[in-house]
Amino acid sequence: MFLSLGYEGAETYIQSGNVVFEAAETDQGVLREEIHDAIEDEFGYDISVMIRTGEELGDVVAGQPFDTPGEDGTKHYVTFLHKKPTDEQVDALLDAQNEAESFVVHDRAIYSELDKDALGDGRFTDAGKPLRMETTRRNWDVVTAVLKLSE
Repeated sequence: MFLSLGYEGAETYIQSGNVVFEAAETDQGVLREEIHDAIEDEFGYDISVMIRTGEELGDVVAGQPFDTPGEDGTKHYVTFLHKKPTDEQVDALLDAQNEAESFVVHDRAIYSELDKDALGDGRFTDAGKPLRMETTRRNWDVVTAVLKLSE
């Protein structure tokens, strides 16, 4: 599908919904709309599409605020946003965090650290709800693997 849109070098990372590609178009809004429409036309899914350049994804990985992802009884995630949240949205998100999960917001990314024991007990916060915006969350291993694929 990405090749039919004129994008080059399209590669997917497992079945995670992540695609690395090259495009002449640099406007992320235009790319997002083209890809969204193609997915809807081809598969019938009206889904949110998030775009990051390789450099932006590298900045997300470099900015990871937590110590030793995954080595201390925690799971780490990044929630990607279309736009930077307002101060009010950040406050709402921070109010929603609990003892099992903590958040750090930076630009268009929310880093979260979750106690592994809390994964199955409903304390896993959907960051999009308090922000009232579309989001997509990826675990740390997927984020770093997609970055490697993009290099």
